Amino acid sequence: MKQMIKTGTAALIAAVGLALSGTAVAGDPSARDWIPAPAGTNVIATYFAALNSHGFYDRGDRLDGGPEIDVQAFVFRPMAFRKIGNTTVQYELIAPAYRTTAKIPGVPDDRLSGFGDIQAGAAFWFYNNEESRTWFAWEPFITVPTGRYHGSHADVSPGKNRWTTIQDFAFVQGFGESTFLEGVAEFEFYGNNDNYYGQTLKKAPAIRLMALASTNITANTYVGMRYRYETGGRETINGETLVSRAKNHQLAFEATYQINDANQIQLQYIHDLKVENGPRMRGVQLRYAYAF
Repeated sequence: MKQMIKTGTAALIAAVGLALSGTAVAGDPSARDWIPAPAGTNVIATYFAALNSHGFYDRGDRLDGGPEIDVQAFVFRPMAFRKIGNTTVQYELIAPAYRTTAKIPGVPDDRLSGFGDIQAGAAFWFYNNEESRTWFAWEPFITVPTGRYHGSHADVSPGKNRWTTIQDFAFVQGFGESTFLEGVAEFEFYGNNDNYYGQTLKKAPAIRLMALASTNITANTYVGMRYRYETGGRETINGETLVSRAKNHQLAFEATYQINDANQIQLQYIHDLKVENGPRMRGVQLRYAYAF
């Protein structure tokens, strides 16, 4: 497709891109991610995720014979916990790679693989009380358009060809022996993509609200769940709406095993409950973390 058209296949492909940009891998928190490690700790986390669609939606209505989407992702995420004065700080990079396939009826499969856009962030724990097990943190992220991108395959490209900034605010409270409740508010602001099938794509800010809960089932194993609601993110070209704002609901369930002081492994199942535009995704994510 060399240029955008207002309806039909182009709009479907655009909705694919909107949905995939919201399918965060490694960017979404797991339970207890917002409990800081001691200053001086370094962590290297790797993720592998495989997700596929089970239905495609346009303004909340499921489309018969809509596109099918498959995504495989690998993420490398180094983190370092340090102190600035009395404040604990976590520095991190998120470096993803994706293989995305869009199967659209009547159109040859659209598929691209490669490195995605790198994210850099720094979390600041402004309240860090281990005795009451209460934490409050803010983390700004910047996404740098370093990923592989082709304007003629924009919606399956690993990179998105635009700068973004994310502002995360998180609160954690522990209860009893080993139960934690967490709330996260995330705000993402997007720059323009100036080569979206030859035109300029603008995207409105997106808001994601997340609630997480976790509890130990053994001394070395805990289970958790995450609920995520996302809204905003309307996409326009020349002032005309290409994809309306999101109204998405998602659940994730996870089990985490602490092998020893240095090694941890986590398995997560992700399931979209409701999607306003684009594919409704489900799949699994495996995380391995090494601390030193």
